[in-house]
Amino acid sequence: MTNITDNALAIDGALQPQGHVQVLLNMLRGLTAQAALDAPQFCITAGELDKKVNSQVFLEEGITEETIAKLQNMGHTVGVVTGFDRGMMGRGQIIQKVNNESGILVWAAGSDSRADGHAAAQI
Repeated sequence: MTNITDNALAIDGALQPQGHVQVLLNMLRGLTAQAALDAPQFCITAGELDKKVNSQVFLEEGITEETIAKLQNMGHTVGVVTGFDRGMMGRGQIIQKVNNESGILVWAAGSDSRADGHAAAQI
């Protein structure tokens, strides 16, 4: 995506950088591409510049009630996102090279269950 005023590259959507980091951290922790994409996500909104409206934390279904309560006790405004509204968490596909059980380098892929799509590696 590009900025309409100067054609500079721009990230689309509030969640995109947050989502990328969440999925990357999941993979660095050893999750497969599919598991990293399927894991529940969160989105922190920007709030308003006048600070009269604070940011809100949206948590996807699958985040524990204990976590929700802790965030609320810390003063965060929390919303739980379910069903079709999970689309606000974005969607993605991943293709990566991994070693299989025999040590052979293979392509592995994952496709986000929040939307239609697929990941296909070119061989």
